[in-house]
Parts: sequence; structure tokens; C-alpha cells
Amino acid sequence: MDIYQFEYVMAIAEEKSISKAAKKLYITQPSLSQYIMRLENNLGVKLFDRSARSMILTYAGEIYVQTAKNILNLNTGMKRKLSDIAGSKKGRLAMGVPHQTGRHILPLVLPEFHIQYPEIEIVVKEDVTMRLEEMLLSGKIDIAILNLPMQNEKILYKTIFTERMFLVAPKNHWICDSQMFLGYDCKIDFNLLKDEPFILLEQGQRMRLLMDEIFKKANFKPNVLMEIKNLDTAYCIAAAGMGFTFVPENVVQLLNVGQYNNFLIDNITLTLVVAYRRGEYITKATNDFIDITKDIMSLKQRERIYSSIAYRRIYI
Repeated sequence: MDIYQFEYVMAIAEEKSISKAAKKLYITQPSLSQYIMRLENNLGVKLFDRSARSMILTYAGEIYVQTAKNILNLNTGMKRKLSDIAGSKKGRLAMGVPHQTGRHILPLVLPEFHIQYPEIEIVVKEDVTMRLEEMLLSGKIDIAILNLPMQNEKILYKTIFTERMFLVAPKNHWICDSQMFLGYDCKIDFNLLKDEPFILLEQGQRMRLLMDEIFKKANFKPNVLMEIKNLDTAYCIAAAGMGFTFVPENVVQLLNVGQYNNFLIDNITLTLVVAYRRGEYITKATNDFIDITKDIMSLKQRERIYSSIAYRRIYI
């Protein structure tokens, strides 16, 4: 029994096609077909149901694939432990990150990590949170930079930092008129906006869950003008005058915009973590990446708080 046969079967199970799996594995389709047929003959069971148009795992195949995943994870963990014992600074770190999070964190963190580990191959996968969690559980990535809460008990995490949340108002809206309030330190009741249009992220994104939680806490159903994928776009559309939206502090800082239409939301924060599979061996390089990320983001957050003017606030 060798590692390659596990990878072959898992590739076919994932692609549901011999030809697609062969292309992914860089081998010929006839060779892969013959390999699987010999394997099934040796095992005495069929791993795939070939009666359908696609290659579907049989019950025996499902057991085989799950066992193969466990064996491959054990093999990977063993190699990482031995590499750490040997003091090696070589290897590969595959990380997943949502598009927006990657934009404001990776340019700060990766250069510093590369200085300390120049021979570590860094692989970055960008996707929505739900798919990143699936990739993490299946072993396609080693870690993921995500926002809480986690949806699966098999995923553990280490907290990086907690950032503040902001309400973004249309620039021509009455709440942006500084003459309406006595100074920057005043508080505005969120319920005054219950009839206003809101621009929200699409369902299924972690930030959307937080947005929904804000409305639940305020005890009113939002007037949703539109749902989109990107936080930067939501910010710009809201600021241009079409409605309100919510963004974390990093978006406000990245866009380098004025403060008159940004309102700090009291008692609402977003916690960023580095997540990994339960039972996964965390290498020294990965632990150092987590520490570097935590140190850099904590420093940036302190700089933002100390250098910024006090924001007007929204209370819910």
C-alpha cells in the first residue's frame, strides 16, 4: 500500500471523472483507469459506481476515502514533526483567507514571515469563509484566517485581534451634518435609521451574519436595498449616497476616507483568528506565522486607535 494510490482514488472521488482526475494528477487516463481496476481487484470490492455518467463512490469507496484521508493526515503530521525535530526551515504553508481579509493582512504579514522563513513555500487560497472551512477540514489548506464564530467543532483557532465595527452613512445624509450634534463624542440611536435603505453582503458570508446580528439586537428588520459580495464596494456605494452599510475598521483605514460619514458602533466587534483542524500538528513555522500576524496586527490596531480622532458613535 502506497501514498499514491490514496491520492489517485481521492482525486477521482473529488473530480467524479477519470479524465479530469488524470489531468489533475498529470498521468494518462488509461494508466489511471488500469491502476484503479487493479486496486479494486486486489481489494475485492468496487470503489466506484460506473453505471452513472460520473464516477460515484460506493459505500466501500466512501470508507476507503475516509481512511485514506486519515492516513494522509497522519503521514503529513509525521513529516512535519520530523522536520521540526531536525530544525528544518524548509516546507510548505498553505493558507486560506477571505478576499477582503487577505487584502489588508497579507501585505503586512507575508514579507516579515518570508524574511524569517525564505525557504518555506507559501500557497494562498482566497475564497468565501464557508468554502475555506471545507478546505481546512479536507486538508487542502493548513490554516485559514477567518472571523469568528466557527461553524464546526473540528476547527480550533488562535485569536489574532479584535477590530471595531463602523456604520457607513451616505455623505449627504442628515446624520453626517456636524451641526446636528455637539462634538464628536455624541451618540446616535441606531433605531433612528430603521426606515433607511441598507446595502448588505450576500447571505453565506461571515460578515453578513454579523450584520444580521446587529439588526436582531436593534429589534427591527432592515430595508435591504441590495446585497453584494464585496465590502469595499458596499462602502463606496453607501458613501456615494445610496444607503447605509457596515464595515470593519480595516476597510475604513484602507480606503483612507474622511470620518464625517463613519460612525463607530458601540459594543460590536469582529474577532479575527487563525484556524486549523483539531488534532493537526502545528509546525514551528506555522506557530511563528501566527505570532507574527498577531504582533503586526496588534501594533497596527494600537496605531489606529492612538492616531485617530474620536469617532461619533452609534448605540444599539
